[in-house]
Amino acid sequence: MISRFHVIYPYKKYSTIPVLDRKGEKTAFRPEHIDLKGYRDNRGPKDAVTLGASTEAFNRADWMESRGFFFM
Repeated sequence: MISRFHVIYPYKKYSTIPVLDRKGEKTAFRPEHIDLKGYRDNRGPKDAVTLGASTEAFNRADWMESRGFFFM
């Protein structure tokens, strides 16, 4: 069962990543992260990685999909 939600908010040069529990409460916060594929690949079966809405979201989604990310 998924118990942690990593929400990537993309900006032009970096991303912020709050981590939420099942209640929606923030349990961690990554102020910026460049290697998003490495970040995603190091998550476990209890983690879900999602893309938050921002002005850069569509461009970043295209970039992430071209590098093996999958969005539902």
